[in-house]
Amino acid sequence: MKYIEDKYFIALANHIQEILKDKNIDIADLAAAANLDRRQIYRLLNKENIPKLSTLIRISLAAGIEPQELFALKFDFENYMSENNILKVSKKKK
Repeated sequence: MKYIEDKYFIALANHIQEILKDKNIDIADLAAAANLDRRQIYRLLNKENIPKLSTLIRISLAAGIEPQELFALKFDFENYMSENNILKVSKKKK
């Protein structure tokens, strides 16, 4: 299986692993609580796929955290933007 190369999703998967470890949450229990297939969570944590936003929200809620906490990870977005040729949109002039 092909592994994720996107640095943000790698960082997100690592962040989720830390949360699960800190909260002592078993992946099978999390999958059952989130009504997800256990393999989906394993593929995310093993950096084998990029999950849908709805999957991430289910994971966060089942883990007992607000979704914004899931995305509150330390990440160099400026460098990420540069590496991926992402520009900031300027305000539309009237």
